Amino acid sequence: MARPKKTKITLNKESLTEFMQEIYNDSVTMMNTARKELNERKNRAEVEDIGDEYQIGKVNNETIKIIDSAIDKKLALAKLQIQIVTNNKVDNDVQSNGEALSEDDKTTLREMFKKQQDKTNSEYDLGED
Repeated sequence: MARPKKTKITLNKESLTEFMQEIYNDSVTMMNTARKELNERKNRAEVEDIGDEYQIGKVNNETIKIIDSAIDKKLALAKLQIQIVTNNKVDNDVQSNGEALSEDDKTTLREMFKKQQDKTNSEYDLGED
């Protein structure tokens, strides 16, 4: 049974860390599944004519797009983590309390979740902080 997706997100470091880990885990799972399907398809393919080869190629291209999408998600996640780490270093130099997110950060995160919600028809409850 699949684990439930995180839909209640509090805009704090712990919640965001858990959410980023979930995104990473989903990306890895998606990539592994797509690679497994690609390898299985390659091993059991019995090409009899050019039409078969075309259909197999078409399906393989879709699988490769899934892998590419997962890689893009992982790269975007890495960029976000770099920004958070860089901003936290600057914030920690200025103030000792690095646990709080600025209002600009919260606004940016709310916009990102809204875009993702619109794309995937998922409901994210960002809660009140």
